[in-house]
Amino acid sequence: MMRRLPLMLVFACLGATALAQCTHEPELNNQVTPDLRNADYPDLLPIEGLLPPLPAPETQSAELEQELKARSSNLERRAEALRRAQN
Repeated sequence: MMRRLPLMLVFACLGATALAQCTHEPELNNQVTPDLRNADYPDLLPIEGLLPPLPAPETQSAELEQELKARSSNLERRAEALRRAQN
């Protein structure tokens, strides 16, 4: 009986997938105007001009180092406060 359950589950999923494929899709061809259908494709632009420049790795690593030092000192202060509270 335990072996039949996974097999039944597989067949149920396959059946549900097959039924989902029978749904009616709306007609998209009638929604496109003739002007839009005959329009030219937009010009392609190089991606370098579209993305903001990345910060220099040196700047990024310095900022990360400062953030980690600040978090470390904050955790050390919290640990010291917990030690004092327990004594």
